[in-house]
Amino acid sequence: MSKKQSIYAYVEMQEMQSWPLEKKVEEAQEIIRETFRRGKKVALAFSGGKDSTALWHLIRETCPEEAKNMIVIFGNTGVEYKESLLFARQMGKEWGGENFYETKLDRIKVPRLKYEAQKEVWAKIEADDDVARYLNIKGRLLKTDKLNEAVTPEMWADFRRRKLVWEAGTQVSFWFIAEQYGFPILGKDATKLDAPRININVFLKYSDEQSKGNEKYYDMIRKFPDMRISHSCCNFIKEQPSQKLQRELGCDTLFRGLMASESRRRTFTFLDHGFLYTVKTGYLYSNPMSTWTDADVWEYIKTRNCPYSELYDLADDDGNKLFQRNGCYTCGTGLAYEGNNIEILRKHYPSKWRALMEYGMAREMKAFACAISDDIKLNTLEHDWLLDMRPCAFDRLTPRVNLLEALSYGAVLF
Repeated sequence: MSKKQSIYAYVEMQEMQSWPLEKKVEEAQEIIRETFRRGKKVALAFSGGKDSTALWHLIRETCPEEAKNMIVIFGNTGVEYKESLLFARQMGKEWGGENFYETKLDRIKVPRLKYEAQKEVWAKIEADDDVARYLNIKGRLLKTDKLNEAVTPEMWADFRRRKLVWEAGTQVSFWFIAEQYGFPILGKDATKLDAPRININVFLKYSDEQSKGNEKYYDMIRKFPDMRISHSCCNFIKEQPSQKLQRELGCDTLFRGLMASESRRRTFTFLDHGFLYTVKTGYLYSNPMSTWTDADVWEYIKTRNCPYSELYDLADDDGNKLFQRNGCYTCGTGLAYEGNNIEILRKHYPSKWRALMEYGMAREMKAFACAISDDIKLNTLEHDWLLDMRPCAFDRLTPRVNLLEALSYGAVLF
């Protein structure tokens, strides 16, 4: 079967990205008009960030009547920066009215054991030689909550006393996902297995289906068997709640302020599908700003008097802007680079940073630093001490330095 032909070549995309803003605006306006011609119930994915705000403004300018009936969905992850949350709600009130909706996090329907309790239960299952009852034919855990079947009443009481149970009705929040799956440290490519951590333990031990090419990753998590790194939070607190709300509202079309320049993945999405495309389910996706850049967005905002969140105006003592993009304050994506979100959080939102570190991210950052430097000795150092270094040892993580040697000499690591 031949591979589907891409819509654009890379050089064509580069040429479009070099267009002046006015030409990009005209192209985006045509995509917006075509979207309303093809879509029956159109929605906008709104984050409160500059890109989706500029897109909403452009939609209102291009198709004012259609925009009045457009559904606007704000993805409230529960870990938004205050400035973004307040701005999004204000814009929803002023521009969206009754068509503005906030997503809500799901809730678990049965009690879920925390990871430490899950490990104890699995050890009991192995000791009882009862493993086969909990695995499918591929050697994977049938489902995480099936572990509950092995928990005796006495164990439930003990786990609850030790605060090792997520009770039924608990929100599927960032904090729940971080504890069960892992913390969003570095980019999405850093996580090869998207499953609860206990499921990964079982998979590595009992499944023969471990994919080739991931040996280095598997070795890393075997060496640090409790290391929890995952980007599942994006799925559970952002994507799924939005998709659920879209279904409930009967939406069949979604505007998104995505730009090809933002990431490798979005570049290839644009090359393969273009500005406007339909997926197998018949759902229509529209990305009118695909060929824009950050500079284009800011030029549009300044020249069109488009509002934006004050988050982007926050600056350090030297006048340097803190935020290029908005997002969850708990996100560690970009941790390999200077001025990343965790460093900003430590310097300017110290109470949030401390809470996040104490909840478990500090431990996982240290474990990952050990893994990528291939220096297990570092793991014997207390992460609390490492965090109290200034500049913080974990403001940035990179495999290109010997962390233990640098720490031993008190060097400024990053």
